[in-house]
Amino acid sequence: MAQKYANTWSRAAASFTAFSHTQAVGFRWGVLIVLVATWFAGGFWLWRDLPFSEAFYRTFSAVSMWDEYFNAGNDSLREIVRYAALAAPVVGLLFAFSGQLGRSLARMFNLGAAHHIVIAGDSAPALSLAQDCRKRRDSVILIADGLAGETALGLRRKGVIVLEGEATQLETLRTARAHHAAHVVAYEPDDTANLQIEAAVRRLVGDKKRRPPIGVHVATRSAMLLKEAREMRSAQMRKKKSGPPPIDPKPFSLDEMAARALVQKESQALLSLAKQLGQPRLHIVFFGFDAAAEAVAERVLMSMWSAHFEPPRLTVLSPDPTAAEAGFKARHREAFANPEVWMADIAFLSFNWDTASVGAEILETVEQARGKPTGIVVSTGSDPGNIHLAIGLKRVCNNGARWPAPIYMRETSTSEFSQQYAKGDETEEVDAYLLAFGAHQVNSTRGRVIDGGLDQGAAIAHEHYSKGLGQRDAMSMRELHAAMKDWSDVLETFRAANRAVADAAMVKVWDAGFRPAAKGEKGDTAITVPPDLIERMARTEHDRWMAERLMSGWRPIDEGEARNNDLMSHDKLIPWAQLNESDRNNDVVQVRASMDVARLMHKEGFVPRA
Repeated sequence: MAQKYANTWSRAAASFTAFSHTQAVGFRWGVLIVLVATWFAGGFWLWRDLPFSEAFYRTFSAVSMWDEYFNAGNDSLREIVRYAALAAPVVGLLFAFSGQLGRSLARMFNLGAAHHIVIAGDSAPALSLAQDCRKRRDSVILIADGLAGETALGLRRKGVIVLEGEATQLETLRTARAHHAAHVVAYEPDDTANLQIEAAVRRLVGDKKRRPPIGVHVATRSAMLLKEAREMRSAQMRKKKSGPPPIDPKPFSLDEMAARALVQKESQALLSLAKQLGQPRLHIVFFGFDAAAEAVAERVLMSMWSAHFEPPRLTVLSPDPTAAEAGFKARHREAFANPEVWMADIAFLSFNWDTASVGAEILETVEQARGKPTGIVVSTGSDPGNIHLAIGLKRVCNNGARWPAPIYMRETSTSEFSQQYAKGDETEEVDAYLLAFGAHQVNSTRGRVIDGGLDQGAAIAHEHYSKGLGQRDAMSMRELHAAMKDWSDVLETFRAANRAVADAAMVKVWDAGFRPAAKGEKGDTAITVPPDLIERMARTEHDRWMAERLMSGWRPIDEGEARNNDLMSHDKLIPWAQLNESDRNNDVVQVRASMDVARLMHKEGFVPRA
């Protein structure tokens, strides 16, 4: 059974919150109507022999202790009427103020809450995460300042405790019992505020021991800040004293999650298409280069290296290609400063979709300069713009089957359009089709943000590398899950390397000649790399690893220099021919690790691909 983040007190608080804000309006009015009807119908029956005005007066006075009322002939009916008369106003008041009463009771029970989830922020991704956690029966406290009334009511009806206040303030976090939570998610729109929340939780906890430590998930929109936050975590882990720290910071980015999920899901489709079209390499064309598109570009350059193709190629179309190119190269300096090792194959071309329509001429320009694409990414910065541009591209690409490539359309929130028309390939023929990716409903979930679902494969890859498990038979499923337990102790620089290994797993499976089993197919869960391919795939794996290290900011060592993790200089950033046998075997281990990573991601098994 999946773990639930809650204790008895927090569950009670969530239950009171949900019950007191229930939508059962018919039930509430029904109770009141029954009580009032019993009161007046019974009263009039008791005083049916009196004039109407007197009967009404005596019936209405059933709530009093008037002696004459006890002279009524039917004792049982009299008591029913009196209690109905007493209950009607009391129940009415309780129902009228049930929301406030429920919140008060929830706050009282919340004084003992522990092992719950605290989410700070009122953005759409924060609300999605809160609702998904409640579906898993977790106890959730949402800290939101200025949340719309109807939105807050809807969350409370689901059992989410909504706490108004500034999440950067210690007292607000103390009220939310953040220092006793299992996880705190800093989800404010401002990256600086999220870092302040992490610092506030750290101050609130102090030196108190937490076993396990409180996971503080810090959302970041800046790729550079994400990298620096992760390096800060590594520095903290290097200096930690005996025992785990009370706080385990976990910086994350929804853009990176969306990009990684897209690469893991679509890599085999792109490789198969490149083979079918006779292309020498994977070539991804980007229309727009916002943060989400850049995240996809990074993952492609780090992970999508196949032994059957040349290194991946990217082409970016932007209204201001000079600025886009300068920004990308500034953020990935080492990927362009060491051409003797590897240099990212990316070009920036000019195209403004706001002032020019998508037509055959722009396709011709790209094709002449860079070749036909294997896939297209549309990410201009706005959902309406992406939808409009993606539709136009699909029409032009399918005109004479000019560019029969999948079009991956960035969408921050799932829309009716994507549900109906951007669902992926639904035809047998080779043609351009639309597939939406990146919606917060898909990415901002408990499985990805809190449980780190996308890092499960990376944990397996690290276990292979650190213990040399690839030199023996495949790991059992029990060993696979046990390997993930030590992932929290891995330094971020090695996490980054192993994330890329995991993202490349399905590429390795494709290279080895397999694909995931379809529904109804009997798949093999113990696939291996053919002996005649192992060295070739290991050589490609080394090239991919060098690309990932350079993209992550590492550099080759200078003459006479030793490897230095703090300065991010590595002595193995050299061509395959210069590696010794032990280093080459490490790449063989990572190739075999990919098979176990793939097994974890696709438990239904694999079948030989056509």
